[in-house]
Amino acid sequence: MASSRLALPVALLLCGFLVIGSIHSTGAAEGKICPLFCMVGRKYMTCPSTGCKQLEPACNCCLAGEKGCVIYFSNGNVTRCPRE
Repeated sequence: MASSRLALPVALLLCGFLVIGSIHSTGAAEGKICPLFCMVGRKYMTCPSTGCKQLEPACNCCLAGEKGCVIYFSNGNVTRCPRE
């Protein structure tokens, strides 16, 4: 009886550790913290890996996911993301 009462809390605890571990490991691999703001008027973006293909624009350069992307705006402005 006692073991069945402990099974659910132990299972939940283990699941929590797995979730926390996966969040921690993805953040550590990236090594950066991105601001959560979206630039207004984004139309499309291009990235070096896709050539001239027009992609759904990221909110900002930090969230573009690849270095060297260019975000194009509906008013004709362009933001070139760093190639670091």
